[in-house]
Amino acid sequence: MRFPFKMIVIGGVVLGAALIVLTAAQSARPTPSTRIATVNLGELIDKLQEKAEWEIRIRHLQSTIMEEVKAKKARLEELVKAINELKVENEKMAALEAAQLERLETEEWAALKENELDREMSLMWRQIYSHIRQEAAKLAESKGYDYVIVAEPGGDLQLSGGDPRVPLTQRAVEQISQRRMLYSSPAHDITEELRARMDNAFTVGGAKIAP
Repeated sequence: MRFPFKMIVIGGVVLGAALIVLTAAQSARPTPSTRIATVNLGELIDKLQEKAEWEIRIRHLQSTIMEEVKAKKARLEELVKAINELKVENEKMAALEAAQLERLETEEWAALKENELDREMSLMWRQIYSHIRQEAAKLAESKGYDYVIVAEPGGDLQLSGGDPRVPLTQRAVEQISQRRMLYSSPAHDITEELRARMDNAFTVGGAKIAP
């Protein structure tokens, strides 16, 4: 059975028109907009209760180490004083060797304590950042945000102060190259909301300082 050529042409035109209408209708459908929130990371961290607790813990560790340093320094000073009062040369040499050994042991101890303090501080930053990511994800899910991004402080370049050996041009170029955001609306800032959420989680035990 053959269709007349005219009918085929008309059918093709009708089909083409239907496809155009369908495409237009699909394009006219409202597409969901991307919701973005911003967080001032520096301001958030400075106000966190968790960071305040960490700082107390680290200051206590620093104080303990300094007390031990003072005790060891006083011990070495006493040894030196005692050695200087020795009259017998052989005894003096033996005491010097013992004092030298104790000094080396003290230096090794100091290096270990420095590493211990460094590990503690790195743990602080790792844990705080991990909790920020966790709570930001929960907040984004509850509020319907697709992205939560770090809002850079922005503003003018800071060229004064710092290492005087670094040329001003280099400072300017480095600061510009490190920036990724030129503007963010305050209406999208959730820094305070995230801080309140994190402080509440920390208080009720949802995010505790690592032992």
